[in-house]
Amino acid sequence: MSICANELSGKALKGRLVPRNSEIGAAWGIAIKTLEKVETAVSWCPPEVGWTKANSDGSLLADRAGFGVVLRNEAGELLLAVAIQEKVLSSINVLEFHAILHGLKMALSLGVPRVHIESDSATAIAWVQGKGCLPWRCFRDRMEILSLLPTFAAWKISHVPREGNQVADHLAAHCDSPGSSTVSTQ
Repeated sequence: MSICANELSGKALKGRLVPRNSEIGAAWGIAIKTLEKVETAVSWCPPEVGWTKANSDGSLLADRAGFGVVLRNEAGELLLAVAIQEKVLSSINVLEFHAILHGLKMALSLGVPRVHIESDSATAIAWVQGKGCLPWRCFRDRMEILSLLPTFAAWKISHVPREGNQVADHLAAHCDSPGSSTVSTQ
C-alpha cells in the first residue's frame, strides 16, 4: 500500500500532528511516495508560421454565463476578440464547447486557412474529437463543428493550461452585458 504524504500532512492522528514523509510510513510499515509541487511557468505561445490561433474559454458564474474567443496570428497580433453572454445558464463544458464552435466561425469569417484551436477544457476538446459522452444539447453544435473543419486547409486542436489561456478566460469571465462585445483589427 502506498499513500501520498501530501494527503496526510496536517491531519491529526490520536490528538497529535502527523509527521510528514517517510516517518509516517515507518510508523505504519508502509511505503509513502512524497510528491513535490513543482511550479512551471506557463504563457501563451504564438502559432506556427501561416497559422492562426483561436483561444477559447467558457465561464459560468452564479448570475451569468458566457464565453470568450481570441484569434491571433503567428506574430501574436490580435485579429479578432469577442465576449458573448449566453442567455441560458448551462454547464461549463457546454459553454467551453460553444466557445470552440464560435472560434471556428470567427476564423472562417476572416478567411483563415489554418487554425489551431486551444482550449483549457479537456472535455470540450474530447467532444470535438468524438470522444466522451456528448450531451444531447450539443449534437447540433458538434455537427456544425464537423462541417466547418473541412473548410480549413488544416486545423488542429489542443489543450492549454488556464494560465496559457488568460485573455480568453478574462473575456469569458467579464461578459457582463447581454449579447456580445467584439474587437477587431481587420
